[in-house]
Amino acid sequence: MTVRVPPAASRDELRGFVARMLGWTNNRAVDLALRSIELAANHRAALVLRGAEDLVPIAHSLHRRALGANLPFIVCDPRRGDTPASVRLPASYESGLRAVAAATGGTLCMRACRLPNDFSAATSRLQEIDDVMLAVCVASGDDDDAPLLVRPAPICVPPLATRNDELSRIIDEYVQDAIAELDASGTGFADTDHAWVREHAAGSLAEIEKATLRLVALRASSNTTIAAARLGMAQVSLVRWLGRRCPSARVAP
Repeated sequence: MTVRVPPAASRDELRGFVARMLGWTNNRAVDLALRSIELAANHRAALVLRGAEDLVPIAHSLHRRALGANLPFIVCDPRRGDTPASVRLPASYESGLRAVAAATGGTLCMRACRLPNDFSAATSRLQEIDDVMLAVCVASGDDDDAPLLVRPAPICVPPLATRNDELSRIIDEYVQDAIAELDASGTGFADTDHAWVREHAAGSLAEIEKATLRLVALRASSNTTIAAARLGMAQVSLVRWLGRRCPSARVAP
């Protein structure tokens, strides 16, 4: 597997990613988001993300850029229970206290709609330590008066449907991330690849990130077996993913 583990991003790189996430013309929102991330990274406040899509992958992306991909990113999700990390999903714990312990030095992520039974004990533990960043994901439409929606302001991720004029740039930037992560600088990403992502895998930022990473791996490899190895996933899973989005596609084994 040739995936490179990047260190935490510089402030300029982090700002660039936040602008990609919120919109390049939304400077006020970007400034507020950076302030919220800084406070959370310094363990002075929770990082609250709000939006219509699944926000855990976005929280994971922010974690990699704010803290570094080598530090733990743990989800506390009673529905998933205790499950190890995979290519598709980060590690999860049912218990908040166990999740806090596993997230030492990194980030603990929770969905506001799926808090653990020991949430009070977990928050008490978080108040006693200063080596875990807490990220909370809140779905759009949830109560605006919820206790988690306090200062600093939540980061409100706009739906991609409202950013059609920026979609091409969003895809291009994720392509560059994928090329850097897979150390595939000599890999071409054709206009047809870009169009494929736009048509088949542009429902959310997380979907674009996954699609560009997998397409770059395919372009950098002679067959799907090698591409899957680059990605750290099973070859059959990669083929199925591609087939679900483009059933007529023919891929090398």
